Order: sequence, then C-alpha cells, then structure tokens
Amino acid sequence: MKIRCVIVDDEPPAVDELKYILTRIENVEVVATAGSASEGVAVIEKLKPNVIFLDIHMPRHSGFYVAEKVSRLEPPPLIIFATAYDQYAVRAFEEGALDYILKPFSEKRLQKSVERASKALSSERKDVGQENLNRLLNVIEGTTQVFNRLPVEKKGRVLLKDPTDIFFFKAEEKKIQVHTRDDLFFCHTAYTMEDLTKKFEFQSFFRPHRSYLVNLIHVREIIPWFAGRYLLKMKNEEATEIPVSRGHVKGLKQRLGL
Repeated sequence: MKIRCVIVDDEPPAVDELKYILTRIENVEVVATAGSASEGVAVIEKLKPNVIFLDIHMPRHSGFYVAEKVSRLEPPPLIIFATAYDQYAVRAFEEGALDYILKPFSEKRLQKSVERASKALSSERKDVGQENLNRLLNVIEGTTQVFNRLPVEKKGRVLLKDPTDIFFFKAEEKKIQVHTRDDLFFCHTAYTMEDLTKKFEFQSFFRPHRSYLVNLIHVREIIPWFAGRYLLKMKNEEATEIPVSRGHVKGLKQRLGL
C-alpha cells in the first residue's frame, strides 16, 4: 500500500530535511506539510493521509493536540512523532503513536518507520499495540545512551556532542553557541534557549540568565557580585564568568544545596 503522509512541524529546516528523506523512500508520497498544529489538523482532515509525521513542540498547540483531533477520523491516520525531545516517548505511545523518532533524522531510521507503517496498514493494524509497547520499552531503555547526543557544527562539519562535554550554551545574535572546555560550536538544529532548557531539564543544566544555559558540573566557583547577584566562573580554559540574574539566584541555591 502506498503511504500518503503529511508532515506537521513549525521548523522549516526540519520539514525540508524530513520531506527530502521521505521522497527518497519507495512508495512514499508527501501530500502536504503544515507549520502549526491547527493548520495540521485542517490539512489532515481535508487530505486524509494514512500516515502523519508530527512534531511535539509547536506554538499555541502541541503535537498531542493534533493526535487527539485526528484520532476521531475514520480511519484515523497512523502517527509517527518526529521530535527533538526524548522525554515524551511514554506520552506519545499512550496517544497511540506507531513510532517515535528523534531529530536529526536518519534515513535508515526513517526507513524502519516507513516499513512499520506499511506493515501496519497492510495488516489492518493487527498487533500494532504490542509492537508499540515493545518500541516504548526500547526507547526508555536506550534514552540516555542514544537520544541525548546534540548535533553541533563548525566549519561545515556536523558533530554529535555528549551533553556532559558541554560547559554552557550562549544565545548570541539569533544563534546558539555551544562552549566546551577548549572549543566553540553552534547548534546545528534550530533550537531556541527555551528548547534547550526543556531538552536538558532532567540533567545537570541550569539557566542562570536568559542568554545562558550552564552545565553545573563544570562550574569552578560562585562569585558574589552586586545587588544580590552572582557570577559563575567556569572550568573552561578561558575561565568564563557567567552572570546569574537576581530572579534565578534562589533556584541556583536550591540546585546546589546552598
């Protein structure tokens, strides 16, 4: 059976990348894309694709909003969540997702998702529930080892960085700098500082200032500054000093047990 799919994602680079890979896979047709949850629901109701690739974080409404709305269609489309966040896997499968893939997209991984969709469609979705459960367990077991690498770029090369190697992020002129002990990179994916804060909220990162996200394990010293503020002196070669906004001092002290 031919797979007719719709991509719903508010990040044009991610849409373009996903669409490009999908068009290279046999028997897959991308019939439309949508840049918001509301637009996605309208497009899906009109075109009735049998598969949708769905981002989770979007303005106004999330991907779960779309999943809930289109589940009422007859027949409902298969849902493959395509997102930068691994912590929503449980919720995704609770919403009946066929699969859950992470950005940056791998052609090999997308091929597997398409094969699963094709199998589910041809078998009238028998045993999909058990397959979803098995995949959910795989995602949970493999999250810390597989899904937390961050794509960064420098001089045209894209590298995958372990978060423990990252000292801090800095928002600079609409780009996100990624600082390690002795080097500087830029986020390859179009993350905002809010996106990164959510992505690493269960790790050792703390946002002391709107322009910074700091890995607390790489803080060398906490320096009292002025008006109740502090500076975080990092362990990198430049010994970077990062301001802590007054409104974030209490949160910092709680995280560090001070």
